[in-house]
Amino acid sequence: MIWSRIKTRLAAFRDETGGSVSVEFIVMAPIVFWAYASMFSWFDAYRQVGVHEKAAFTIADMITRETDPITPDYIDATRKLVSFLARSSDEADMRISVIQYVERLDQFQLDWSQKRGSMEKLRNSDVKNWHDKLPTMVNGERILLVETKVEYTPPFLYGLMEENTIQTFVFARPRFAPRISYDDNG
Repeated sequence: MIWSRIKTRLAAFRDETGGSVSVEFIVMAPIVFWAYASMFSWFDAYRQVGVHEKAAFTIADMITRETDPITPDYIDATRKLVSFLARSSDEADMRISVIQYVERLDQFQLDWSQKRGSMEKLRNSDVKNWHDKLPTMVNGERILLVETKVEYTPPFLYGLMEENTIQTFVFARPRFAPRISYDDNG
């Protein structure tokens, strides 16, 4: 008996169509605004990741076309170019490395690594077992690795997103020379 009364009341409440639009708006407006701001933040985050990846690919492509040795000034200018291409107000941290595969050891060896910003220089011990990170290579083949890192703050912080770090890891083979050399004195 009591269940039938409850059922009847719930059905009446469900079927009621009268109400005030302003009350509904007051209840729904914060939810709609929060959803819109969250979607905008997620979209902006994905857009920023894409922009940073394209900037890193551009830098990798640019360096792989070099036939002269890379100099410290070249790397400094490259860092500024990454920030410009990514439309970032902060300078991105960047690391550029050339890695060679040695078949008899089944390991990767570092030719050189240069960094700008807070990233650490790579060491041979870091890269020697990067079989899962780098492509399959033949003995003596070299590859250029460009890594960037920048802090990203979404336009709206509503619990769904926090400050994050956008990192890229882009590799490319040299195009016009068998290796890309580095001249520390250039």
